[in-house]
Amino acid sequence: MASAVPYDPYDDLDNNPFAEPQEDSEPIATNTDGSSSMVKEQINAEEAIGSDQAISTVNSAQNENATQSKTSSEQSGNKQLAQPLERDVLPERSDEKKKYSLLVKVVGLERFGSTAGKKENPTIVFDCSTNLPTFRKQQYKNVKKSYEEFNQLFKYLNAAIQESFVPTLPPAFTTFGINSEEDRIKVTRNFQLWFNRVSRDPLIIRNEEVAFFIESDFNTYTPISKSKLLASGLKRKTLKQLAIPYDEVTELAEFRPLVKSIYVVSQNLQEKLLKVSRNRRMMVQEENAFGQDFVNLDDHNKLYKRYGKILTAVGDIDSIIATMDMATLYDGLEWVIRDTYVVKEALTNRHFIMRNLIQAQQNSKAKQEQARRFRSRRDINPMKIDEALRQLKTATKSEQVLTLKLQRITLNMVIERKQWLTWYEEWIRNSIKEFTLRKIEYERKKLTLLERVRSDIRKADENGGLSRLGRHAVSVSNTDTSQTVKGDSWTGENNRKSQIPINKITHTEFDDELFTEDDGCTSQDSDTTSLNARHAASLLGMSTK
Repeated sequence: MASAVPYDPYDDLDNNPFAEPQEDSEPIATNTDGSSSMVKEQINAEEAIGSDQAISTVNSAQNENATQSKTSSEQSGNKQLAQPLERDVLPERSDEKKKYSLLVKVVGLERFGSTAGKKENPTIVFDCSTNLPTFRKQQYKNVKKSYEEFNQLFKYLNAAIQESFVPTLPPAFTTFGINSEEDRIKVTRNFQLWFNRVSRDPLIIRNEEVAFFIESDFNTYTPISKSKLLASGLKRKTLKQLAIPYDEVTELAEFRPLVKSIYVVSQNLQEKLLKVSRNRRMMVQEENAFGQDFVNLDDHNKLYKRYGKILTAVGDIDSIIATMDMATLYDGLEWVIRDTYVVKEALTNRHFIMRNLIQAQQNSKAKQEQARRFRSRRDINPMKIDEALRQLKTATKSEQVLTLKLQRITLNMVIERKQWLTWYEEWIRNSIKEFTLRKIEYERKKLTLLERVRSDIRKADENGGLSRLGRHAVSVSNTDTSQTVKGDSWTGENNRKSQIPINKITHTEFDDELFTEDDGCTSQDSDTTSLNARHAASLLGMSTK
């Protein structure tokens, strides 16, 4: 959208609807608000000198003032038509002398109160260091804020800072369950990422509400300033049905459909993941029942008992896989959905401002036409002239404000568009990586459990059986696995691995219960990220989304 050129009644002859050519006239002093003091005096004397003479005097005074400023107005007009500079429209991003920063480190997560409070309203503990003048001091230690206070801050910033894509808060809990260590680690890490994103936006950190938030006491913060969205509720839904105004900024014109597509696709993926997780849990129930039937098939047959326990443990691992799928990829998509919705609505707000600017331009043009119609009349009331000038000045001022606001929003959103795409790509890549690695880990643990009973199955038929397939040379040891430090015997992989990931795979959470009496395997692991038996049981017993 082209930048609007505001109307100035003393700018140019062609832009002044009341101007008439006059050759001899005295210079007129102009006030700071753009009005002529001599014009006002002569309009007040209209009753004494007559209506026609007053109109002529007004036009003469305006014309002389415009003649003197013609050269300067042409230069200023060219500046207004030119593309605005970033340092003029966005001084927060171009101020090289004052580099303000906000450094935050999340140090803890606390959950207390009722069960719902522990889940929905945790307490985040963090340290803060800053050189912003809005803060009373530079260092803050062990600041405690509840999730509800964070939510209040986000709602205010999202409505007050229309130029930015304000990052949404990460979920208050994960599918791991609020009593697990993985939940604490992941929620803490997500809030650290949120603070990192907020600290990179100079428009957000300079907002005084951020200082009020950090300096307020625990559980006492409410936004001090007031802000509201351009439109909400039914009005917003109605305006969104209108055609999108033409957008000459290609990056933003193409960005909103992209963000909306990510939003819709992520929701569809969540639905499919939820369906797969539910079906897997139904399968787990059948696997556990099938394994229990094998255990009860023959109390004197050691093979049946061992194989039944293995099948039950495999079902439990499938249940853990279902939980891991939800806690990695599903929860990762949840933050993407929240963030894309905010970005989409911020771009919608820009469309609202573009429509308001179009209406302001039309209104300003109509006021100019009305003033030109007054010029063509001879017997005109000077009060109507004054009213027309006042309305024209108001319409021009409104158009100028909206023009500057749209330029500011557009420039900042073009910058933040690249930053948001970088965050999205990195976040979704890490979520998929975590989802894949956890799935591989537990699928290999499932394979390890099946390999523990492999030798017993091969020895079941002493007269042939599997030995006829060329497997008579395989080891009969129960401790042999396909996953070793030398590689993976199933895939032919020869890359050497360290002992830590091998222990993580070959030692499962069910070894103590299944094989203590046979091979002395323990479930203790040198890798702190592996689940212990007690935690695995809590994962199996908790509810999911």
